[in-house]
Amino acid sequence: MKAKKSVFLNDEIWVLTFGGGLQRSGVYADNISDAKKAEFRKSVKGKINKLVISVYAKSVVTSDEHIENLIGIKDWINLKHSDVLRNGKIKLGIVQKLLNLYLKYQWCLGELETPPHCPFDRIIISKMKLPNPPAWTQLDSVGTYKMLVEKASQLAGNKSIAEWELDVFSRR
Repeated sequence: MKAKKSVFLNDEIWVLTFGGGLQRSGVYADNISDAKKAEFRKSVKGKINKLVISVYAKSVVTSDEHIENLIGIKDWINLKHSDVLRNGKIKLGIVQKLLNLYLKYQWCLGELETPPHCPFDRIIISKMKLPNPPAWTQLDSVGTYKMLVEKASQLAGNKSIAEWELDVFSRR
């Protein structure tokens, strides 16, 4: 029964993760069927689940390793799913939101150690008081992403970025 409960919770976490990472993000090309979107989500879910099980559940992942993982997922999605994506590509901002949000949920459930980063979205970026804040849905520069990580790290002080985000995040 425990295995069924775990599968159920993981599926529910993915519903929340895709809702947070794909809703209003403009990720899909025009006229993509619901079936193709579902196939895309299933594939991405499988890729990220495998990465989390093989890497994040087994050891502490550094910030640099995490960024490399984000780039790897982005490149994989662009190669495998360009046909369903707007302009044939997914933005780094969307990928970071998916992976970081999924890791946050797993961490909050006690399934993983503290993630290296947090989900950067409109709410969190606005809390950073940046002079020219990037829109997370348009973010596609590793340099800009690293700047967000650096600023979050400064704001976190002695806490991890993930702990800081949990403290400052609030729903509307």
